[in-house]
Amino acid sequence: MVVCALALAGCGSDTVFDEPEETIVHTPPDYDASLEKLERNVGYYYGDKPDLTRYEFAYRATGQYCIFPKTEAREQELNRLSQQEDSQVKNMGGFYLVTRSRDFITGDDFVSDRYFINYYREEPEFVVICPMIIVRVENSEVKDKILKKYRGKLTLSDRSGQGEMPGGYYLYKFDCHLSTSEQALNLADEIYRRNDVTWAETNKYAPIHFDI
Repeated sequence: MVVCALALAGCGSDTVFDEPEETIVHTPPDYDASLEKLERNVGYYYGDKPDLTRYEFAYRATGQYCIFPKTEAREQELNRLSQQEDSQVKNMGGFYLVTRSRDFITGDDFVSDRYFINYYREEPEFVVICPMIIVRVENSEVKDKILKKYRGKLTLSDRSGQGEMPGGYYLYKFDCHLSTSEQALNLADEIYRRNDVTWAETNKYAPIHFDI
């Protein structure tokens, strides 16, 4: 892992936020043909403001990506393909691991790269980003402000485990109506920077060291 400095900066009219002084970038120590470098790093904040750490992904699995289907028709198509021999589509339970060309991706897909984070028994392990952002706030009215600002991008999830928590704070899960994991990570970053939000992060599957 490589640690690099970031400048402190304010982040917009509805935010009061200093970037963490250091960012931890997940980087392989040596060349690995199973990994390819991203065009630009993506990442997430961890912790409660102002005591934050920034983690970033710099590499993804070569020739592989994951699809979370947005429609029932696409779900049925992917499930059918996953049952065919040599289809290069594998049902992972909740999403599909694909080794086809990216031309296979449609507008009915939320696509997550398999982001490298480390090695497990000499094999790379990965994070997969789900199309959901989880947000902690101290005031329940913030939920409606977020829904209004990101209308068309976020809706309140019907998943359990949200609302008022025993500690007196509120936890909300928002379904992302986006196309890529990069978009979801960037939107979670934007929400995290709000001065009325304690923290916000994408839901993730990690660590994952399966192969197709």
